[in-house]
Amino acid sequence: TQRVVLLRHGRTEMNEYLSKVPYNHPDFEDPMLFDTRLTALGERQADAAARNLEGLGCDFELIVSSPLKRSLETARRAFVHFPDVPIVVHPGARERQWHASDLGRERGVLEAEFGGEPFDWSLLPERGSWGYFPEELPNRGPVPEETEAAFVERLMDFTEWVRARPEQIIAVSTHWGVIFALVGRTVRNCQFVDTESAKLF
Repeated sequence: TQRVVLLRHGRTEMNEYLSKVPYNHPDFEDPMLFDTRLTALGERQADAAARNLEGLGCDFELIVSSPLKRSLETARRAFVHFPDVPIVVHPGARERQWHASDLGRERGVLEAEFGGEPFDWSLLPERGSWGYFPEELPNRGPVPEETEAAFVERLMDFTEWVRARPEQIIAVSTHWGVIFALVGRTVRNCQFVDTESAKLF
């Protein structure tokens, strides 16, 4: 049985904004916080998650991270007790694209900030975007909103990739929307779900 631990990233600037102006609020506007970062609280949450993950008592064989900075920062902190485990950066694990906070950076920018090992950047294109940019933009705002069909198809591909991996204990640093879609559970920042790959979707 292939074990998968899904970890939501720590609190971000966008989470702070949403706590004051939620999506369904009449005054909601995208604050255009591109590729939003962890706040000081988010960093503390990721550090606390490191202790909780170590307490699971399992030997992770592979760590996977969304290429959005909040997820990469969380992975770097939360899996600090597993320094020899590679962190594969997979675009399929990114959040559904709703707002500017879900727009990521090119591989070269990320590599310059986060460095090489344990990060493995090989699944990102060397140049250009790995996000959702259809030829015809389906939304009215400045950020192309990823359709549900495109999001589901992407997660199905990601799930198949995970199941095809030889490792039997895998951690994924990802996002609320991804975790909810995969297991139907709402999790707070830096909470995780311990499940099996066969139960995803």
